[in-house]
Amino acid sequence: MSQWSQVQQLEIKFLEQVDQFYDDNFPMEIRHLLAQWIESQDWEAAANNEAMAMILLQNLIIQVDEQLDRVSQEKNLLLIHNLKRVRKLLQGKYHGNPMHIAVIISNCLREERRILAAASMPVQGPLEKSLQNSVVSERQRNVEHKVSAIKNSAQMTDQDVKYLEDLQEEFDFRYKTIQSLEQNDKNSALIKQEMLALQAMLNTLDYKRKEVLSKIGRVIHEIDMLMSNMLTEELLDWKRRQQIACIGGPLHGGLDQLQNCFTLLAESLFQVRRQLEKLDELLTRLTYDGDPIPVQRPQLLEKVNFLLYNLFRNSFVVERQPCMPTHPQRPMVLKTLIQFTVKLRLLIKLPELNYQIRVKATIDKNVSTVSNRRFVLCGTHVKAMNMDESANGSLSVEFRHLQPKEMKTSAGSKGNE
Repeated sequence: MSQWSQVQQLEIKFLEQVDQFYDDNFPMEIRHLLAQWIESQDWEAAANNEAMAMILLQNLIIQVDEQLDRVSQEKNLLLIHNLKRVRKLLQGKYHGNPMHIAVIISNCLREERRILAAASMPVQGPLEKSLQNSVVSERQRNVEHKVSAIKNSAQMTDQDVKYLEDLQEEFDFRYKTIQSLEQNDKNSALIKQEMLALQAMLNTLDYKRKEVLSKIGRVIHEIDMLMSNMLTEELLDWKRRQQIACIGGPLHGGLDQLQNCFTLLAESLFQVRRQLEKLDELLTRLTYDGDPIPVQRPQLLEKVNFLLYNLFRNSFVVERQPCMPTHPQRPMVLKTLIQFTVKLRLLIKLPELNYQIRVKATIDKNVSTVSNRRFVLCGTHVKAMNMDESANGSLSVEFRHLQPKEMKTSAGSKGNE
């Protein structure tokens, strides 16, 4: 069954959510008529590849034309009118920026999957409903919306960097052409005219460099604000709900939504870093007095690296708290010499990270200091994270046979909990 067929079977409260993110940017009638074809394309990859996005846009228009031929034969006047309007929209709005439609369709498909996942969750009791209502709140939706907006802004800046590169190549070509002409006659009217045109092009180049740096700065600032405020609060909320579940409260959820936000932010930061690398490459080929790149780029790159460090540091979570097979209902209590399991997860889902991250499980030294007792972990406590131990393909690692052991000391009381 296609994803769209599953969406159509949802209850009315979920269908209303679907209705909210389909508008003139991507009309629902196209989603409905071309459901299987749309779902069979890799829109996420196209959102990062202009050539692929252009091919998909052209194929999308071809698909619309085929539907238009079909409904014309059926003499469905209303559908004919709507399809003509959609075709005009696709050609006019996205022909110069095909990656934009790829981003929109990718976001719509992702939102559908999120709603389908939410609809498939079991019915909760009164307490769990009240807790979940407080978590799946307006703030959470705002976080997801802002993350998507940031991703879209980073995609659009890619186009500006590409335009800047093309402009610089044209400038370089015309500059070399003038140099060859100067050898013949430096005072000719043609040379003077070309020099004026070249100066105007350099002014445009300088303006575009400043504009691109400004846009990159805004994207970085938006990511910083989102991470410092809303995303951090969402993560703290999830950890509080996990604590409540550990002492007998209702099951907690929302980690997949957090992973989606963390992953999109990481992708945006890496994309911004690539843009800054491209600017550095352009700088090595051309610079001038007042060039903004050598002044602003180092600060922006330092900020991006700092945000990436914090994002990765905060994305390590204990997905399943330590739990002993003999006391599964008391995961917050561990006994010495009894094995327990614990599972960690990285909330950034990037395939290139697979098998590159190793995790070490240790006893918190601060706890040992406070209690005047020292503990060590027995068993395999260093493992590599991979995607094999997760149902949804996220990077995770599970320690299954760890054992806390108390180290003998001259002082301190005895005990085993």
